[in-house]
Amino acid sequence: MAKWKILNQKYLEKNDYIKLRKDSCVTLNGKIVDSYYIMEIQDVSCAVAMTKEGKILMIKEYKHGVQKEILQLPCGYVAMNEEPLVAAKRELAEETGYTSKKWALLGSFTGSPGRLTHYYHLFLAEECEKTEQQKLDVLEMMDVFEYTKEEAEEELKKQDTDLVTPLGFLMVKQMWKRKG
Repeated sequence: MAKWKILNQKYLEKNDYIKLRKDSCVTLNGKIVDSYYIMEIQDVSCAVAMTKEGKILMIKEYKHGVQKEILQLPCGYVAMNEEPLVAAKRELAEETGYTSKKWALLGSFTGSPGRLTHYYHLFLAEECEKTEQQKLDVLEMMDVFEYTKEEAEEELKKQDTDLVTPLGFLMVKQMWKRKG
């Protein structure tokens, strides 16, 4: 499919976290859009992490964008020139202290393709073990929880979460159904 023609691009903000740009474009049907805003953000890797005992690891952390504590999967930004799987392994270890030798890609998805450029990469990490202490960034404070499958499902129904966490959980649930 053809793309919109970009007449002009202007960056309104560029920093280590985002690039906010204003595009002037011509759509496929010839309509001119003078102000179309795009936010360029790094990709994110997330782990649906399961312990050797079959418990699902989740974290609870304050997120300033929504100004609430959010229950979510261990996730983090993919660094420049870093492979999504490497980022998922790093984030799982940093945020929870758990590591795994058994990883599988569940899929990659864009969260809001009309305005954001990044993808979420979801991985399954099985047979996780606590091998180290958390290594949190200066802005991070999070608690780690181990839930049974049933507990995780209930917690996701009653706590604030993001879009990626229930998606990852549902994908793993479908995988369990296929395996019997």
